[in-house]
Amino acid sequence: MAERCCVVLGAGRVAGGFVAPLLRAAGWRVVLVCRNTQVRDAVNEHSGISVRIAGDGADRWFDGVTAMGTHEPGLRRVLLDADLVATAVGPSSLTTVGRWLGPLLTDRLASSSRPINLVLFENSRRAQELLTLGLFDQRPGLAAAVGRRVGVGGAAVWRTVSRRDLTPDGVRFTADRTDECSVDAMALVRGAAPMDGSVPGLVPVRSFDDRITEKLWLFNAGHAAAAYLGWHAGCATMSQALDRPEIRSATVTAIGEALLGFDAYLATRPGSVAVPHRTIEGLIDHYAHPGLEDPVTRVAREPRRKLRIDDRVVGPAIACLAAGVVPLGLAEVAAAALAYRAQGDQQAVDLQREIELVGAREIFATISSLDPRDDFVELTIERQAAYAALGTRR
Repeated sequence: MAERCCVVLGAGRVAGGFVAPLLRAAGWRVVLVCRNTQVRDAVNEHSGISVRIAGDGADRWFDGVTAMGTHEPGLRRVLLDADLVATAVGPSSLTTVGRWLGPLLTDRLASSSRPINLVLFENSRRAQELLTLGLFDQRPGLAAAVGRRVGVGGAAVWRTVSRRDLTPDGVRFTADRTDECSVDAMALVRGAAPMDGSVPGLVPVRSFDDRITEKLWLFNAGHAAAAYLGWHAGCATMSQALDRPEIRSATVTAIGEALLGFDAYLATRPGSVAVPHRTIEGLIDHYAHPGLEDPVTRVAREPRRKLRIDDRVVGPAIACLAAGVVPLGLAEVAAAALAYRAQGDQQAVDLQREIELVGAREIFATISSLDPRDDFVELTIERQAAYAALGTRR
């Protein structure tokens, strides 16, 4: 049987530190599609990538991984022949990727009767919506194929991949050893990978929205808490931030509130299925692993996206308020995020300019889709000025 091929759109941390190793372990050939020519050339020169598992000190080599640029002539043929397509580009790029992919996917459907799935490793509840917006914008006729011959579904990845480094030996990713990943069984087409069992590490679940919400609200809420509070405290890495008792305590509080919010959310969904139990200390140990050398600026980047109502801070906070719990810890995180101004993060810099022009209350209400007089907006703005003063001094 011919070796199966997956085209992964993206060559960043998730693509190289999780998706490619998972597929190679299942015997797949992997083609990473990337814009960075240095990364592309390094992958191809060494005919693979390496992954360093934090704490082990040894690199694991994965051959059978190649890379292509987005405009290479041969990419069209590779996509037409692929058995699976994955994305790991970040939610903000998904609609653009969908527009680029639409004509190629149309050609694929015209030339082959084989169904194909697009699995979106994007850590967003809106990933499917964002990609299909782009697909249908370019090729409205694809709407008739999605759900029949083309599956478009999300993935909830629990692995932390903290670094991608170009070394003399090629491209190396640094990650923890977590391998848990759920995919949306209701959105993907049966009879095509991974629904045919050809990628054992991708576990289909029917209640996928519960799983991605759990990932965002529990794991990412605490992750964001330690990152934003750590940045304001002058910490460089997540482990440094969580070594500080006051930041660790605030992170515990934020996760505890997110847990209450998630339980309240599940109670409103009659079709929900029980999810694995997570302990707060287990999540914090996950963030704080010193071997990851995880920069707080990596975790804190793009604060505007993280303050959306369907994301990691505001989502569980609103669920808490609906359940009668006042989310003071999550308000602290939102305030710190609203005042985050790392100079290397253009979105953060632009956000501060907007706040200076319009005011924190109006900007936060607009980003979060909340009324300016909402209780959570009030709780956040009460705390924002103190963090703004800290951020200005950094």
